[in-house]
Amino acid sequence: MMEKILLTGGKLLDQSEGLVMAQKDILLEDGRIAAIDDHIDAPQGARVIDVTGRIVAPGFIDIHAHIFPGCPKLGIEADAIGVEKGVTTICDAGTAGPENIGEFIEKVIEPSRTRIFSEMHFSKKGLFITPEADDPAKYDLELAEEAYHKYKEYIVAIKARASNSTVGKLGIGPIRDAKKLSQKLGIPLYVHIGNPLPYIEEVLEVMQKGDMITHSFHGKINGLLENGRIKPETQAARDRGVLFDVGHGVASFNFNTARAAFSQGFVPDVISTDLHQANIDGPVYSLPVTMDKMLALGISLPDCVEKVTAAPAKYFAMKDLGKLKAGYLADITVFHLEDGEYQFADADGNSLTGTTSIRPDYAIVGGVVQMERR
Repeated sequence: MMEKILLTGGKLLDQSEGLVMAQKDILLEDGRIAAIDDHIDAPQGARVIDVTGRIVAPGFIDIHAHIFPGCPKLGIEADAIGVEKGVTTICDAGTAGPENIGEFIEKVIEPSRTRIFSEMHFSKKGLFITPEADDPAKYDLELAEEAYHKYKEYIVAIKARASNSTVGKLGIGPIRDAKKLSQKLGIPLYVHIGNPLPYIEEVLEVMQKGDMITHSFHGKINGLLENGRIKPETQAARDRGVLFDVGHGVASFNFNTARAAFSQGFVPDVISTDLHQANIDGPVYSLPVTMDKMLALGISLPDCVEKVTAAPAKYFAMKDLGKLKAGYLADITVFHLEDGEYQFADADGNSLTGTTSIRPDYAIVGGVVQMERR
């Protein structure tokens, strides 16, 4: 049930709106942010939630997870990694393709308490059949175009996987085809980078402004670095507007790669998890834990929060999401920080010690409290 909610006493964190630990009240009404001010008197009938000592942020967005239960080795339940972890929006990263996106909407998007979008795979059945793009018979761009126009309110990008295990002998060809589709639809191409073929240089050459690489900081060959330095092709792609996402995953994030890239000013545009069956119990766990790792690697808290709120909402054109701004949807994550000594692992068994942990207290989606921990 939607209700008027007044969050009072919290420190607002949304640097895209100039709010960096600004103590203000925020009123939620009719599913949207109605007002933000130094002090707001509680309207009649409003639920007042005292969040003194806590941080109020736009709802956290995880743009890379696999939440289509039934998909072999991948699909997990959305709300378990969504609102229960303080994450108000999840993008499913290509688990569904044009032949089963309708089923995904019916069985996952509509009943979930977490807000959900799809980065629809260009391959007909998404990741239900793998390898999914080693044969042109496995994808149908006309069918994908029809599915997009039928379900466009839910689809924010086109997903493709650029690695030898997914495209086989076809190399860069399927990625070029996926780009033709995304370009025709006017939405971003979201590409998984793995072992060659194709080489990352070939993939980056295909990608245009607004397209995004995920698994950017893996420890495999075929990465962003060469001899510890950012490749010229990598920097050229960023300079023309190609975006880079963490996409931690079970095999796709390496602390040493991240340190080397970050030290050269090459930090992620977006922070995401690639959560699925094989990594939910480690090393990934959740989006807040992934953010904790970024904090331990030197990314500031305001930047971390922006990379899971305003940034993904902007890049994937999620209307009225990602900001603490009057008129925007009332998707809010309230959290606090706990200091201590925390041990983290990457996808390759390397360890990292952090001193800060993000602990979600409330997840509010469209003005409805979907999770609260007191």
